[in-house]
Amino acid sequence: MSETTSQDPGLSRSRAEITLKVTSAILLCLAALLGNVLVVYVINKYSEMQTITNIFIQNLALTDILMATLTMPLWVASLYTGTWNMSHEWCEVTAIVQVTMAFASVLNMGLIALNRYIKVVRRALYSKFFPSKRVAWLYCGVVWLLSVILATPPLYGWGKLEFDSDFFACTFDWKEGHFSYVLVIMGGFFNVLTSVIFYCYWKIYRKVKESVDNVNASLALNGVGAPTPRHADIKVLKSCFTVVCVFLFTWAFPSITTILTAAGDYAPPEASKVAPYFVYSSCLVNPIIYGIMNPQFKDVFKKVFRCGSYGNDNSDQSHARSFNLDQSRVAVIIHPRSNETR
Repeated sequence: MSETTSQDPGLSRSRAEITLKVTSAILLCLAALLGNVLVVYVINKYSEMQTITNIFIQNLALTDILMATLTMPLWVASLYTGTWNMSHEWCEVTAIVQVTMAFASVLNMGLIALNRYIKVVRRALYSKFFPSKRVAWLYCGVVWLLSVILATPPLYGWGKLEFDSDFFACTFDWKEGHFSYVLVIMGGFFNVLTSVIFYCYWKIYRKVKESVDNVNASLALNGVGAPTPRHADIKVLKSCFTVVCVFLFTWAFPSITTILTAAGDYAPPEASKVAPYFVYSSCLVNPIIYGIMNPQFKDVFKKVFRCGSYGNDNSDQSHARSFNLDQSRVAVIIHPRSNETR
């Protein structure tokens, strides 16, 4: 029996390869959906979770949920058959949805970084830029509006949308589309957002380090005790480093691949086939780095998995807020919550 499947016209993929890719894609889709649904659930269920920063995290989770339900299943189907199984019109709709979700996800990450930067580094401006939850939801609406504006130029003639046999998804035609669109949107947009995110988290870390140094200096000067260990700024550095690295890991490779493809099909076919896994993996890691790694979310998740006892015992709530020095610095600075407008 031949190892090549007949369900994959024009391509020579073994059944083992198809099985591995489809299984990986299904697991990625399910894990991303579960993680983001949990984030949205705990934010909406518990009033103490409904802070301004968590509104932005929820908006990011909703974006990833839409990606996991509207586009990833079609990607899985195309991985299995090796081709697009619907009409060209539906392919264009799917492509617009996918690109819109991608832009919304990246913009949400930039908005979260900016919110945390102002909260920690420019505290005097926080109430001006983030005065209420209503304004926060307005910012979320702006994110969606910008995402649609950035994703729809191919509908007006600036580029075109096709099924990409390397990506196994309907997306922008990188090979025969308008290179100016790829250069401006993918190159410029990604570089600007990357710079903003990197700058914000770097300044946050510097602010935390300065704060810890001041505390240690004050303790030493007053003879209260030995300077406290630098666990706080180490944890903050690790958190900031994780956010930046994960962002670069999930989005840099696809962006470089698309630019090389648009510039003259210089990207290897293998790179184009792997790129979607990087993009979709962001839907999986976002609830981890913005939710599960967040001390606030950690505590609530523990209560959720303990038969929903969270919120029924005031002592539990007070315990959830009783961090030591290092934990509180990380929780308040990296995941601001307690003194936000509710």
